[in-house]
Amino acid sequence: MRRCIAILLLAAVCPLAFAQAYKWKDAQGVTHYSDSPPPTNSAKVEKIQMKGGVNAPSPAQSAPAKSSTAGSPPPGTPVADNPANRAKLCDSLRKNMDVLQKEAVVSMDDGKGGTKQLDAAGRQRQVETTQAQMTLYCKS
Repeated sequence: MRRCIAILLLAAVCPLAFAQAYKWKDAQGVTHYSDSPPPTNSAKVEKIQMKGGVNAPSPAQSAPAKSSTAGSPPPGTPVADNPANRAKLCDSLRKNMDVLQKEAVVSMDDGKGGTKQLDAAGRQRQVETTQAQMTLYCKS
C-alpha cells in the first residue's frame, strides 16, 4: 500500500519538475511571467529555464548590511537610557529645531519611502513636539 501511495505521489509531482515558464512584455511595456505562452504571438517571448525548487537564503545573505554609522541601532528599537544616549538624542533634537526654525522649506519622511513637505501647521506641530522632547530629555 505504501509503495502505491509513493508512486502516485511521485507521478503527481513529476510534471512540476518539467514545468516551463515564459516571460514577455506587452504593448504597454509591462513584464509578465506565466506558465503558458502569451495569448498573442506578437510579443517577444523568452522561455525561462527552471532549475528546481526554491532555496531559503543562507544566513549570510539574509543578514542586513551594516550601516556606516556603527553602533547605532535601527530606527524604532529601544536604547538604554544613559548619559551618552541622552546626549546623542539632545544633539539630534537641537539640530532638528535649527532646521525647523531656519530653513524655508522642510521635508519629512512620509513613512512610505518618500518625503512630504511640511506646511505651516505641520511645522508648528513639529516645533512643539521637539520642544516638549527637549524639555523632557535635555536638562541643560
